[in-house]
Amino acid sequence: MFLSRSKRIGAVVATAVAAAAVLTACSSGAASTQSDQGTFAQDSKTLIVGNLPDETNGEAGYQPVADYLAKETGLKVKFLPTTSYDSLIAAAVAGKVDVFTAGALEYEQVKNKGGDYSPVSLQMSPGSSQPGYYSEAWVPKNSSITSVSQFKGKKVCFVSPSSTSGFLFGLNMLSEAGISVKQTGTDASGNPTFADFTAIFAGSHPKSAQSIAAGQCDVGFADDVDTTAYVGGLKSIQKEFVPGVPWEVSNALPAAVKAKVTKALQTANPDTMKAAGITITDAYSKSNAGVVPFEQKYYDTIDSLCKNIAAANCSK
Repeated sequence: MFLSRSKRIGAVVATAVAAAAVLTACSSGAASTQSDQGTFAQDSKTLIVGNLPDETNGEAGYQPVADYLAKETGLKVKFLPTTSYDSLIAAAVAGKVDVFTAGALEYEQVKNKGGDYSPVSLQMSPGSSQPGYYSEAWVPKNSSITSVSQFKGKKVCFVSPSSTSGFLFGLNMLSEAGISVKQTGTDASGNPTFADFTAIFAGSHPKSAQSIAAGQCDVGFADDVDTTAYVGGLKSIQKEFVPGVPWEVSNALPAAVKAKVTKALQTANPDTMKAAGITITDAYSKSNAGVVPFEQKYYDTIDSLCKNIAAANCSK
């Protein structure tokens, strides 16, 4: 969820094959190891960090934070490659990452599937006074559609059934517009289906936007993407504020290590990182303005949506 986010920040439905592939990939190299006081995903000299595959130019956007973590903890920091939202969730639940960042819906799903992590900070977007970003309803630039109520009967692009801004908040906008978001079943891939619209899952925010611009979807949802990147262009017709993306730390880590990691992730702001000798990259600065300590109040909206929108499968 550092957010894809040009300015910044969703029901796990992974198949058994996909989950197996994730765990195999995550298990390559050293297995989880036990220290005197806790467990590491790989070994006692390494922190494994997981992030969503389409976020902030992948690993590049997180590199300053990884470098800061390494400096503050004295440990080597490595990224765990992930190919999808589901693969990151599966890796986190399996304890294959020591630290991860993902959206609010992923936070709920990891927690409800038994992942043992504590959210410690929330990411800030440039120009924002509070941690968060926007979920937006997008249509092609030349479309005559002016309201989400006109999405009924259309091919609607979403990001992933596990995306906060690209699914959960999209469903909420549809529901508020009078369109039923009651799940009627699943498709061949296990994704949810609906009676009032055809749901198409693009896999990432950029891909959702690209599919809308290319006419593969009539309309759709994604975060506040850079619309100039898409031929034909897009226009936003509605947006909703989404609570910030959390950084989460494994509760299995030794207490002293967890304390160092937590402190680092709560102080990973540009000025602090620069003072520590960390290079702040353009990829980081484009979408991130640092962090604030996690407060549960920011997720009251998520809890409410999870209770009211069953298709989001927050408890799965």
